[in-house]
Amino acid sequence: MKFSIQDGYPLEGVLTYDESEYGFSFSAQGGESLSERLGSEGVASVLIGTLQLEVDIESREVLFAWGYFPNVRGVVAELTAPQFNPGQVFISSDHSFEPGVSFEVPGDRWRVSYDPSSGWVAIRLNDASGAKFAQIASGTVLGFDNGDLISVWLKPIFAE
Repeated sequence: MKFSIQDGYPLEGVLTYDESEYGFSFSAQGGESLSERLGSEGVASVLIGTLQLEVDIESREVLFAWGYFPNVRGVVAELTAPQFNPGQVFISSDHSFEPGVSFEVPGDRWRVSYDPSSGWVAIRLNDASGAKFAQIASGTVLGFDNGDLISVWLKPIFAE
């Protein structure tokens, strides 16, 4: 599973972390709407543990993050968000994507850090010095090294 960044605009909306449900949700709004990015084949997800990255099956575009994620404040640390550009991210894979079916992102040592002063949640496999970062949706930044997903940076609104 490889990821590529292309020029484009992030999906506009609101990323929320619901403390009572231990999960992220994304509500698209304004700008280029979610419906304009969805093809006719439905959606699937790629997984980092229980965190899901929604993928349009037809275009294979990664749209936004969502899902049950109870360990959001597991390790409190000072985080410096990476420099990122707006963009669209696409997956190339030998897997055939099917509606409602998820695939695990390679890597089994993802670390979670939370910075209460900035509000960023970082889910990182490693900190590659040459990584590239793209903001794919409001509050959602993905990091890549040689086509591999190595980090997800989330800046949600926390709700109780």
